[in-house]
Amino acid sequence: MNIKETALSAAKKSGKLLIDLSKNNANYEMKNVYDILAEADVESEQIIINEIKKAFPNHDILSEERGKTNTESDYLWIIDPLDGTINFSRGIDEYCISIAVERNGELILGVIYQPTTEKLFVAEKGKGAFLNNRRIQVSRENEIINSIPATDNSSKIESRITNYKILSAVCDKFRHIRILGSGALHLAKIVSGNIDVYYKTRFNYWDYAAGVLMVREAGGEVTDLKGNPIGKNSKDILASNGILHKPALELMKGRGNL
Repeated sequence: MNIKETALSAAKKSGKLLIDLSKNNANYEMKNVYDILAEADVESEQIIINEIKKAFPNHDILSEERGKTNTESDYLWIIDPLDGTINFSRGIDEYCISIAVERNGELILGVIYQPTTEKLFVAEKGKGAFLNNRRIQVSRENEIINSIPATDNSSKIESRITNYKILSAVCDKFRHIRILGSGALHLAKIVSGNIDVYYKTRFNYWDYAAGVLMVREAGGEVTDLKGNPIGKNSKDILASNGILHKPALELMKGRGNL
């Protein structure tokens, strides 16, 4: 199998596992007072890693639970085996698997799979973004007041407070704000035109790598909350349909003491 086929196979196998586990009571432990580690995180991650290692034993992998391997490969797989763990643990459908691949530091593939709906989002560098093999693009909404933005809570209390400061300062400038509990799915919803803007004051690369490529390939824009290019060391994230990116940056500038 090639890289894309391997990623799709890993996502679907992981998704089947999560659906099977969701039919039983999910076992989990507290990471901290705001976050959990589900048994499903670990098992899903193992399935994905096994698929990658079987096809590409020398490729590096960055994962949420295990960190990064170091084989000095040109290829790096960035995986989040279960984005939206709390949703999963409570029987809420908004969770997904996120898999991205870099070659020499450049994102070349992104896959986001929501097993509860069987929605499979795929983007390849220079080839566009697709939902279940149908090409998709960001919305054309050009008015902030008519836009649908989204955000997420953080497991870190400081980031959560900053997030709410921004939210309270700008909530009357948008139509409705969504908080769904999965950063990767939020980016997928920007890609498919369901929402127009997404921000979060805490950034983990494994949560967003696949979605970052997708947003770009669908015609949108992704930066940090100061307008800088997004990268592994970014502290926060702002994604949009592109048209609303500058207005959203201006609106959030100085909010929450960023």
